[in-house]
Amino acid sequence: MVAAAAASPARASWRPAVPTTAACAAGRCFHVGVKRFSPANSAGLQTTSTRLHRPATAHVKSGEAAEGRTPSTESGNEESLRRDLETAIQEEDYARAAQLRDELRVLQEDGRSAVLAANARFYTAFKNGDLVAMHQAWAKGDHVYVVHPSAGRISGYDMVMRSWEMVCDADYEFPLQIDLQDVEVYVRGDVGYVTCLELVRTKGSSSWGKQVATNVFEKVDGKWVMCIHHASHFDQ
Repeated sequence: MVAAAAASPARASWRPAVPTTAACAAGRCFHVGVKRFSPANSAGLQTTSTRLHRPATAHVKSGEAAEGRTPSTESGNEESLRRDLETAIQEEDYARAAQLRDELRVLQEDGRSAVLAANARFYTAFKNGDLVAMHQAWAKGDHVYVVHPSAGRISGYDMVMRSWEMVCDADYEFPLQIDLQDVEVYVRGDVGYVTCLELVRTKGSSSWGKQVATNVFEKVDGKWVMCIHHASHFDQ
Protein backbone atom coordinates (compact mmCIF):
# COMPACT_ATOMS: atom_id res chain seq x y z
CA MET A 1 0.00 0.00 0.00
CA VAL A 2 1.41 3.31 -0.94
CA ALA A 3 1.29 6.05 1.64
CA ALA A 4 -0.26 9.42 0.85
CA ALA A 5 2.03 11.44 -1.39
CA ALA A 6 2.31 15.10 -2.22
CA ALA A 7 0.29 16.22 -5.22
CA SER A 8 -1.15 19.27 -6.83
CA PRO A 9 -3.87 21.14 -4.89
CA ALA A 10 -6.49 19.71 -7.21
CA ARG A 11 -5.45 16.13 -6.65
CA ALA A 12 -3.63 14.20 -3.97
CA SER A 13 -2.87 10.53 -3.59
CA TRP A 14 -4.68 8.73 -0.80
CA ARG A 15 -7.18 6.12 -1.91
CA PRO A 16 -5.57 2.74 -2.68
CA ALA A 17 -5.43 1.62 -6.29
CA VAL A 18 -8.46 -0.64 -6.38
CA PRO A 19 -8.32 -4.07 -8.03
CA THR A 20 -10.24 -4.71 -11.23
CA THR A 21 -10.25 -8.50 -11.04
CA ALA A 22 -10.79 -11.12 -8.39
CA ALA A 23 -7.14 -12.12 -8.59
CA CYS A 24 -5.97 -8.57 -8.03
CA ALA A 25 -8.51 -8.04 -5.27
CA ALA A 26 -6.88 -10.78 -3.25
CA GLY A 27 -3.77 -8.61 -2.95
CA ARG A 28 -3.25 -4.99 -1.97
CA CYS A 29 -3.10 -2.74 -4.99
CA PHE A 30 -4.82 0.55 -4.38
CA HIS A 31 -4.09 4.05 -5.58
CA VAL A 32 -6.03 6.78 -3.86
CA GLY A 33 -7.13 10.34 -4.45
CA VAL A 34 -7.48 12.64 -1.44
CA LYS A 35 -10.89 13.41 0.00
CA ARG A 36 -12.15 15.41 2.91
CA PHE A 37 -14.80 14.63 5.48
CA SER A 38 -15.82 16.95 8.26
CA PRO A 39 -17.03 15.58 11.62
CA ALA A 40 -20.54 14.19 11.56
CA ASN A 41 -23.10 14.41 14.33
CA SER A 42 -26.16 12.28 14.91
CA ALA A 43 -28.12 14.28 12.35
CA GLY A 44 -25.80 13.26 9.53
CA LEU A 45 -22.65 14.33 7.78
CA GLN A 46 -21.55 17.88 8.54
CA THR A 47 -19.35 19.86 6.21
CA THR A 48 -17.23 22.95 6.49
CA SER A 49 -17.37 24.03 2.88
CA THR A 50 -19.51 27.09 2.26
CA ARG A 51 -20.22 25.78 -1.22
CA LEU A 52 -21.76 22.57 0.03
CA HIS A 53 -25.40 22.00 -0.76
CA ARG A 54 -26.83 20.49 2.40
CA PRO A 55 -29.63 17.94 2.07
CA ALA A 56 -32.31 20.52 2.76
CA THR A 57 -31.12 22.71 -0.10
CA ALA A 58 -29.76 20.18 -2.55
CA HIS A 59 -30.57 20.73 -6.21
CA VAL A 60 -33.32 18.38 -7.29
CA LYS A 61 -34.45 17.39 -10.74
CA SER A 62 -38.10 17.60 -11.63
CA GLY A 63 -40.26 14.51 -11.91
CA GLU A 64 -38.82 12.83 -8.84
CA ALA A 65 -40.59 10.30 -6.70
CA ALA A 66 -39.77 9.47 -3.13
CA GLU A 67 -40.14 7.46 -0.04
CA GLY A 68 -43.82 7.68 0.85
CA ARG A 69 -45.57 8.07 4.14
CA THR A 70 -48.25 5.48 3.46
CA PRO A 71 -47.99 1.70 3.96
CA SER A 72 -48.30 1.04 0.21
CA THR A 73 -45.20 0.83 -1.97
CA GLU A 74 -43.76 4.19 -2.93
CA SER A 75 -43.37 3.44 -6.62
CA GLY A 76 -46.99 2.24 -6.86
CA ASN A 77 -48.13 5.17 -4.76
CA GLU A 78 -46.34 7.60 -7.01
CA GLU A 79 -47.66 6.16 -10.24
CA SER A 80 -51.17 6.09 -8.82
CA LEU A 81 -50.90 9.74 -7.79
CA ARG A 82 -49.59 10.69 -11.22
CA ARG A 83 -52.43 8.89 -12.99
CA ASP A 84 -55.01 10.47 -10.71
CA LEU A 85 -53.43 13.88 -11.25
CA GLU A 86 -53.59 13.49 -15.04
CA THR A 87 -57.21 12.38 -14.79
CA ALA A 88 -58.12 15.32 -12.58
CA ILE A 89 -56.50 17.75 -15.03
CA GLN A 90 -58.27 16.16 -18.00
CA GLU A 91 -61.58 16.42 -16.14
CA GLU A 92 -60.74 20.02 -15.20
CA ASP A 93 -61.12 19.16 -11.52
CA TYR A 94 -58.46 21.66 -10.51
CA ALA A 95 -59.15 21.53 -6.78
CA ARG A 96 -58.54 17.79 -6.81
CA ALA A 97 -55.51 18.27 -9.06
CA ALA A 98 -54.00 20.76 -6.60
CA GLN A 99 -54.50 18.32 -3.73
CA LEU A 100 -52.90 15.47 -5.67
CA ARG A 101 -50.02 17.71 -6.72
CA ASP A 102 -49.33 18.55 -3.06
CA GLU A 103 -49.45 14.88 -2.06
CA LEU A 104 -47.01 14.02 -4.82
CA ARG A 105 -44.69 16.81 -3.73
CA VAL A 106 -44.67 15.49 -0.15
CA LEU A 107 -43.89 12.03 -1.48
CA GLN A 108 -40.97 13.42 -3.47
CA GLU A 109 -39.57 15.42 -0.57
CA ASP A 110 -39.66 12.36 1.70
CA GLY A 111 -37.78 10.31 -0.87
CA ARG A 112 -35.10 12.92 -1.44
CA SER A 113 -34.53 13.25 2.29
CA ALA A 114 -34.26 9.47 2.69
CA VAL A 115 -31.77 9.11 -0.19
CA LEU A 116 -29.67 12.00 1.12
CA ALA A 117 -29.66 10.35 4.55
CA ALA A 118 -28.42 7.10 2.96
CA ASN A 119 -25.75 9.10 1.13
CA ALA A 120 -24.66 10.65 4.45
CA ARG A 121 -24.44 7.19 6.06
CA PHE A 122 -22.14 6.02 3.28
CA TYR A 123 -19.80 9.01 3.60
CA THR A 124 -19.77 8.77 7.39
CA ALA A 125 -18.65 5.13 7.12
CA PHE A 126 -16.06 6.13 4.53
CA LYS A 127 -14.79 9.03 6.62
CA ASN A 128 -14.36 6.91 9.73
CA GLY A 129 -13.00 3.82 7.99
CA ASP A 130 -15.92 1.94 9.58
CA LEU A 131 -16.23 -1.39 7.78
CA VAL A 132 -19.28 -2.50 9.74
CA ALA A 133 -21.18 0.63 8.74
CA MET A 134 -19.87 0.33 5.17
CA HIS A 135 -21.23 -3.22 4.91
CA GLN A 136 -24.60 -1.99 6.16
CA ALA A 137 -24.67 0.89 3.69
CA TRP A 138 -24.57 -1.37 0.62
CA ALA A 139 -27.14 -3.59 -1.06
CA LYS A 140 -26.33 -7.29 -1.22
CA GLY A 141 -26.05 -8.94 -4.61
CA ASP A 142 -24.09 -9.39 -7.81
CA HIS A 143 -25.57 -6.25 -9.34
CA VAL A 144 -23.70 -3.83 -7.07
CA TYR A 145 -20.42 -2.31 -8.20
CA VAL A 146 -17.86 0.35 -7.38
CA VAL A 147 -15.40 2.34 -9.48
CA HIS A 148 -12.66 3.94 -7.40
CA PRO A 149 -10.58 6.79 -8.90
CA SER A 150 -8.14 5.62 -11.58
CA ALA A 151 -9.42 2.05 -11.30
CA GLY A 152 -11.74 -0.25 -13.19
CA ARG A 153 -15.14 -1.57 -12.25
CA ILE A 154 -15.41 -3.98 -9.32
CA SER A 155 -18.63 -6.02 -9.33
CA GLY A 156 -20.47 -8.08 -6.75
CA TYR A 157 -21.05 -7.39 -3.07
CA ASP A 158 -18.14 -9.50 -1.80
CA MET A 159 -15.61 -7.93 -4.17
CA VAL A 160 -16.91 -4.44 -3.50
CA MET A 161 -16.52 -4.96 0.23
CA ARG A 162 -13.03 -6.34 -0.32
CA SER A 163 -12.12 -3.10 -2.09
CA TRP A 164 -13.42 -1.04 0.83
CA GLU A 165 -11.46 -3.21 3.26
CA MET A 166 -8.34 -2.19 1.33
CA VAL A 167 -9.31 1.46 1.63
CA CYS A 168 -10.04 1.20 5.34
CA ASP A 169 -6.87 -0.82 6.00
CA ALA A 170 -4.68 1.74 4.24
CA ASP A 171 -2.05 3.63 6.19
CA TYR A 172 -4.21 6.69 6.73
CA GLU A 173 -5.25 8.22 10.00
CA PHE A 174 -9.02 8.15 10.26
CA PRO A 175 -11.25 10.05 10.29
CA LEU A 176 -10.53 11.54 6.90
CA GLN A 177 -11.62 15.07 6.10
CA ILE A 178 -14.30 15.21 3.41
CA ASP A 179 -16.39 17.99 1.96
CA LEU A 180 -19.21 17.44 -0.51
CA GLN A 181 -20.04 20.16 -3.00
CA ASP A 182 -22.57 20.61 -5.81
CA VAL A 183 -24.85 17.92 -4.39
CA GLU A 184 -27.85 16.94 -6.52
CA VAL A 185 -30.40 14.22 -5.84
CA TYR A 186 -32.92 12.47 -8.08
CA VAL A 187 -35.44 9.86 -6.97
CA ARG A 188 -37.96 7.86 -8.94
CA GLY A 189 -39.85 5.08 -7.25
CA ASP A 190 -37.46 2.70 -5.50
CA VAL A 191 -34.31 3.99 -7.22
CA GLY A 192 -32.45 7.24 -6.62
CA TYR A 193 -29.02 8.75 -7.15
CA VAL A 194 -26.84 11.53 -5.78
CA THR A 195 -24.15 13.35 -7.73
CA CYS A 196 -21.55 15.48 -6.00
CA LEU A 197 -17.97 16.73 -5.98
CA GLU A 198 -15.90 15.06 -3.27
CA LEU A 199 -13.04 17.00 -1.68
CA VAL A 200 -10.85 14.70 0.41
CA ARG A 201 -7.79 15.26 2.54
CA THR A 202 -5.83 13.09 4.93
CA LYS A 203 -4.53 14.38 8.23
CA GLY A 204 -1.36 16.40 7.84
CA SER A 205 -1.83 16.93 4.11
CA SER A 206 -2.19 20.41 2.65
CA SER A 207 -3.57 19.13 -0.64
CA TRP A 208 -7.14 18.21 -1.47
CA GLY A 209 -8.13 15.42 -3.81
CA LYS A 210 -11.14 16.11 -5.98
CA GLN A 211 -13.46 13.44 -7.31
CA VAL A 212 -16.74 13.65 -9.18
CA ALA A 213 -18.98 10.98 -7.69
CA THR A 214 -22.25 9.33 -8.65
CA ASN A 215 -23.94 7.29 -5.92
CA VAL A 216 -26.91 5.13 -6.88
CA PHE A 217 -29.32 3.81 -4.24
CA GLU A 218 -32.15 1.32 -4.26
CA LYS A 219 -34.86 0.68 -1.72
CA VAL A 220 -34.71 -2.80 -0.21
CA ASP A 221 -37.19 -3.86 2.48
CA GLY A 222 -38.00 -0.23 3.21
CA LYS A 223 -34.37 0.90 3.53
CA TRP A 224 -32.30 2.89 1.03
CA VAL A 225 -28.94 1.22 0.36
CA MET A 226 -26.15 1.92 -2.11
CA CYS A 227 -25.78 -0.23 -5.21
CA ILE A 228 -23.28 1.85 -7.23
CA HIS A 229 -20.46 4.23 -6.26
CA HIS A 230 -18.47 5.72 -9.12
CA ALA A 231 -15.75 8.28 -8.36
CA SER A 232 -13.45 9.85 -10.96
CA HIS A 233 -10.61 12.32 -10.48
CA PHE A 234 -11.52 15.89 -11.28
CA ASP A 235 -8.68 18.24 -12.21
CA GLN A 236 -9.21 21.96 -12.63
